[in-house]
Amino acid sequence: MLLSTSIKSLLAFKTLTKINRRRDKSTPGIGSLITSDTLSKATTPPSVAAITGAAYTLSTFSNTPKLQRFLLKSTISASVAGLLNAGLKRLIGRKRPRAESGPAFKGPALKDKYNAMPSGHASAIAAVAGSIPRSSGPLLLASAAGLAATAVIGKSRTMRDAHHLSDVLVGSCLGFGVAYAVSKLEKPVIAETKQLVKKRPHI
Repeated sequence: MLLSTSIKSLLAFKTLTKINRRRDKSTPGIGSLITSDTLSKATTPPSVAAITGAAYTLSTFSNTPKLQRFLLKSTISASVAGLLNAGLKRLIGRKRPRAESGPAFKGPALKDKYNAMPSGHASAIAAVAGSIPRSSGPLLLASAAGLAATAVIGKSRTMRDAHHLSDVLVGSCLGFGVAYAVSKLEKPVIAETKQLVKKRPHI
């Protein structure tokens, strides 16, 4: 599973680099959509966690256990990735590409212009993409769509001069890594929950 996570990070990175090479060939409509404020705001870690959390709440009203598990894992993964990302940003203190002055790395800093690495948007989307169940058929297409979404968000962040390409790569790896950790913890937590339910006295 760790190998699968690494491959996903690499594929997302390869897709992003190819997209960036074709940046000048992009149509104005697509370019403006990718760099829009709406997309930027909708893909912040808090927004992604809120969207998947709301979707999970709605899914509990239906008999869709697989979808519920995916959305719950996505919400947890996006939230944890967002928290880790926020901490790392402030510890590393890398200057954003759009910042005109200051050192490339400042170390611990709170100013937004030193919040380049890692990319929170990329880590949140990668956390959701990494939560997609590994299976055959439609789920493989879903995984591919998740990788593509991660690459598109990565391009969005570099086109907006908010991040360097390496910031996006690190953010994506962080998101996929958190999703992997959440998936690994899921089985023992479910097993423990089932044991507790069995031991609970029936009234």
